[in-house]
Amino acid sequence: MLKHVRVRYSAGSRVKRHGFPKFSTTRVSIPLRRRRYAFDGRILSHPRHRSQDRGSFRPRPETTFQSGRKTIGSFRTTSLPARSISVIVGILLVVQLGGMAFANFFSVMDRLMGLRWLFPVGLRPRVRWSLPFFFVIWMASLLAQTLVYSGLGIIPSLTSDDADSLRAILTITFCNALFLILIPLLTGPGLKPGLERLGLTGPHLQYQVVTGLRMAWLVSPYIYMINLIANLVFENQSHAVMKMLDSGLSSATIALSTVTAVVLAPFVEEMLFRGLLLGALVRKSSIVQARHRAWLVRLSNVACSMLFAILHISAWPSPIGIFFLSLALGKLYISTGRLWPCVVAHAAFNLTGILGMIAAVLMKQADTLALILP
Repeated sequence: MLKHVRVRYSAGSRVKRHGFPKFSTTRVSIPLRRRRYAFDGRILSHPRHRSQDRGSFRPRPETTFQSGRKTIGSFRTTSLPARSISVIVGILLVVQLGGMAFANFFSVMDRLMGLRWLFPVGLRPRVRWSLPFFFVIWMASLLAQTLVYSGLGIIPSLTSDDADSLRAILTITFCNALFLILIPLLTGPGLKPGLERLGLTGPHLQYQVVTGLRMAWLVSPYIYMINLIANLVFENQSHAVMKMLDSGLSSATIALSTVTAVVLAPFVEEMLFRGLLLGALVRKSSIVQARHRAWLVRLSNVACSMLFAILHISAWPSPIGIFFLSLALGKLYISTGRLWPCVVAHAAFNLTGILGMIAAVLMKQADTLALILP
C-alpha cells in the first residue's frame, strides 16, 4: 500500500525545500513501511535520500524521550522542600521586580505631572544630641560587642563548620538586638522618648512603610547597575552570605542569618547613621545662613554615606553601590524626618539581595549574580 504525499520540486534537480513559491507541486508515493522515518516536507522519507540532505531527518520521538528522561527523572527526585523554597523565592523575586518597575514608572509620571512622590508623614522631631554623642554611642556599641565576643571566646565569622557558624550568628543577633534597645534608651530618658527623637514613631505609619518600599523599588535597579559596572572594573570578592549558602550550612543557620540581615541590621544601622550621625550633622547646618544651608545638608549626607560605605570595605567593590544606596536613604530621612521609611527601604533592599543569592545557589548561577548584587 502506498501513501500519497504532495511535495514541491524543481525540474532537473532533487527535491528542494518546501516553501519556495516558484516551485511546482506533484504527487509522490511513499511506502507505508517507511513511515517510521520523520518527513518534514523537504525530501522523500527514504533511507537512500539521507546522503543528499542529512538535515532533513528529525530524530525519532522515542530517541528524544530517552535523551530527556534523565532530566525528567532528576527533577522528579528533587526533594519537596527544595522545590517549595524555589517556588517561594521565585514568587518573592517577581514581587520585588514588579515593585521596582511600578515604582520607577510612577516616579516618572509624578515628575511629568509636577507631583511630589513622597508622602507627608508629619513634622520632623527635634534632634537634641550633638555630633560627639554619635561617636560615644558608636564606640560604646563596638566595645560591648567586643566584650561579648571575648566572653564567649568565638570569632564572628562564617565557616564550613555549622556549629561554629551558628554560634557566630547567634552572637551577632544577640548584639544587634541589644543595640536595638540600648540606642533609644541612651538617646532619650526612656525608651519611648528615645524612639521619638530617632524618628521611629509618629503619625501615618502605613504611609511611612509605603514610602520606604517605594524608595527601595525606585533605587534598587540603579544600585544593581552601579554594582555590575563596579564588578566589571574591579576584582570582586565573594559575599559572606554567598559563601555561607555555598558551604552547605543548616537551614537554621541560614534562616537566622536572613533574619539578622533583613530585620535587625537595618534597624541598628539606620539608628546609628541616619538617626544619630545624619541628624547631628543636619542640626549643625542650622547655624549657617539659609542660602548655604541646603548645600551643607547635602554635604552632611555625603559624609554620612562615605562613612557607611567604608564600614563595608571588606566586600569590595560593593561599597560603591552601598554609597549610593546610603545617599538615597539619607535623602529619604531629610525629606520625611522619619526613620521608619529608611528602615523599610533598607530591609527591602537586603531582602532582595538575600533572595537573589538563594535563587543563584539553587540555579547554580552564583558567579553570574554576584556581579549584580552588592
